[in-house]
Amino acid sequence: MGKHITGPLPVEVGHLQKRVEAWRRTRKQGAPTPSELWEAAIHLAMQFGVCRIGRAVGLDYTSLRKQVAKAKENQLKAESAFVEFPTELVLSGASQVAVETDPDLIWAQRSGPMIEISTPDGAQMRICLEAGKGADAVGIVAAFLRKGH
Repeated sequence: MGKHITGPLPVEVGHLQKRVEAWRRTRKQGAPTPSELWEAAIHLAMQFGVCRIGRAVGLDYTSLRKQVAKAKENQLKAESAFVEFPTELVLSGASQVAVETDPDLIWAQRSGPMIEISTPDGAQMRICLEAGKGADAVGIVAAFLRKGH
């Protein structure tokens, strides 16, 4: 699941272990683990590894691994942004367009907002917008995405 911090675990792990033990002493039979305990364990497991944290605080490895995977998925969704352009939208101009498939890419000076698009295969496109030029950014983006990416 990626690189984790090695070496001694921080004191927060010991505190979480005590919280888990205290909850287990007072819980009702079959009660789910409280979300605040999961959140603390997930945060630590993402830094130090699921196995190490699960063992140290006494949580089930498989359950913690699933919780960490779910948290990472939610984190990726939160970091991703999607902007939908209406198909009838014609932006007020693109002064330069560059497709980064060539390492010898020449990029002209930009003077306005920029749209950046990348595809899973690594191709990238940037469109620098400039008012009054009349280019159809939606058409440019669609052509780039149809190019086989």
